[in-house]
Amino acid sequence: MSNQVNESEVKEIVYSEVRQYFSEKSNLEDEPKVSSFRIREKKEKVIHNGNATIVILDDESKGVAKCDDIDEYDKVKGIKIAYIRAKMKSLQKELNKLVK
Repeated sequence: MSNQVNESEVKEIVYSEVRQYFSEKSNLEDEPKVSSFRIREKKEKVIHNGNATIVILDDESKGVAKCDDIDEYDKVKGIKIAYIRAKMKSLQKELNKLVK
């Protein structure tokens, strides 16, 4: 049974003041030291169009997830797949800059 969406939906998601926490533990210390660093603001665009989901990251890396006509469209699964595909492209760009 097809559950295709006929209308386009575009959302912009902004992550601001994001902190990444981590802990460091030395063999000499009993308690781990908790530290964090700030991650710069990130923007992502999510587009749902028909049976496709597109995620565009702030570095213009794009991931696409398409649902077969016979499958049921799931927005959340589409976002996850498209985001991972976009992130893989973004990381490849970053790696290419580092190895130049």
